[in-house]
Amino acid sequence: MSEVGTRIERVDAGRVRLGGRLGFHEAAAMAGRWRDFAADGGEIELDLSGLQQVDSATLAVLLDWAARLRRAGGRLRLRGVPAGLVALAHLSDTEGLLGLEPSRGA
Repeated sequence: MSEVGTRIERVDAGRVRLGGRLGFHEAAAMAGRWRDFAADGGEIELDLSGLQQVDSATLAVLLDWAARLRRAGGRLRLRGVPAGLVALAHLSDTEGLLGLEPSRGA
């Protein structure tokens, strides 16, 4: 699947790979795409290692996806999270909402 520079690849029933760009320009088009991989509920492992660009819009989309999955009875688990996204989550105190380990000593 391809959308405005962002790729979503379903690896199997519980694993999805995200690649390309997911920034301000792509965020609006990607907001509803959580349905592409969350039809069954349950836990979804989202691999972000293929993302080439992240910003605060990336964080907003992921927070929205995580909240929508929770309401649908599922859970989003992130893997391969870029350092810049971890830093943004830390600055905005949203690490726990995304299941990321809080940074120590900050």
